Amino acid sequence: MAESCANELASAAARGDLVQVTNLLERTVNVNARNGFGRTALQVMKLGNPEIAKRLLEKGADPNLKDSSGFAVLHDAARAGFLDTLQVLLASQADVNVEDNEGNLPLHLAAQEGHLPVVAFLLEHTACRAEHRNRNGATAYDLAVLYRCHAVARLLEGRCGEARQRAGATGGD
Repeated sequence: MAESCANELASAAARGDLVQVTNLLERTVNVNARNGFGRTALQVMKLGNPEIAKRLLEKGADPNLKDSSGFAVLHDAARAGFLDTLQVLLASQADVNVEDNEGNLPLHLAAQEGHLPVVAFLLEHTACRAEHRNRNGATAYDLAVLYRCHAVARLLEGRCGEARQRAGATGGD
């Protein structure tokens, strides 16, 4: 019965059906229950619909839960470029510094895809981790260069350069 409710809620969230999600949340106790694929409603929601995210989060959905690949919903939203959804998630205590199984921050994925407004937003909220390296040793800047996202690379280059200058001025790493 619980998996059936989780499947129904996840399906409604994935479709972006706000009315159905709202109705199900009235009777579904565990908003963090995983569907038959091991993912929560928040993890499969239609990312371009921040109102769905708000409803799920208001009912206690955990924005920091990871799926089997180590992705939190923040990774998915950053990779897909949904700034409005990222803003809702961060307002609900999502961890902007969460790493996936490869050590990527949401910032890495947004940079790789060339989502300039998302990268700019994440830079303002990522605790000075523009120089964070994933398991392959790549920073978000490195990925932007590799995937030829030139505007993103310029933005990150400026931020990384500032961080290096501050570290050098204070004798830090």
